[in-house]
Amino acid sequence: MTEAIYSAFATDINDNIRDSQKPDPRTLVHVEDIRLPAGVAVDENSNPAPQMQPFLVYQDDKVKVTATLVNHPPVYPSFAYRFDTADGSIVFSGDTSPSANLIRLAENADILVHEVIDTGWVDELLPKPRNAAQAAKAHHLLYSHTTVEDVGAVAEAANAKTLVLSHLAPADGSPARWSKAQHGFSGRLVVGQDLMWIGIGSSR
Repeated sequence: MTEAIYSAFATDINDNIRDSQKPDPRTLVHVEDIRLPAGVAVDENSNPAPQMQPFLVYQDDKVKVTATLVNHPPVYPSFAYRFDTADGSIVFSGDTSPSANLIRLAENADILVHEVIDTGWVDELLPKPRNAAQAAKAHHLLYSHTTVEDVGAVAEAANAKTLVLSHLAPADGSPARWSKAQHGFSGRLVVGQDLMWIGIGSSR
């Protein structure tokens, strides 16, 4: 993917290297693919996110990054990520239906940033009766994502302190649309907005 990006922007990259004395981005970017731990048995079609323990993908003196597979068919692999620092922990769900792997990854997290979809919006977008293509799209939207009715229970099972709703479907930041996410969740609920900053630890 990185090499394809270099190719797509080759004219601009070459111009900046040769005419503006900018460094070659290949000398600045170190790419390393995520590799699943040995023993994780994946069937990309029938079981793309088998039960597994979170695994380490990066660590330095400031942050530890762990990941796990989550369920977002037909996309494989689909990962959730956890960032642990001295100030606290943040987990990003990525696109996923409710996931036991994600709950394990997000255990006791300070912030869980989780995608969410409004089931009512799906019915508005694809009203019944649906043709075959519409039914397939509705199935994907509802079974490859986490509904507003279910996301609070995911955060509660993980014992997350704050649930931030993100990748909203639809892209409507009105709290009234997403208030159902609080049901079953005893922590703080935040409806994500573009450019929002949420601190942890000393930056709260």
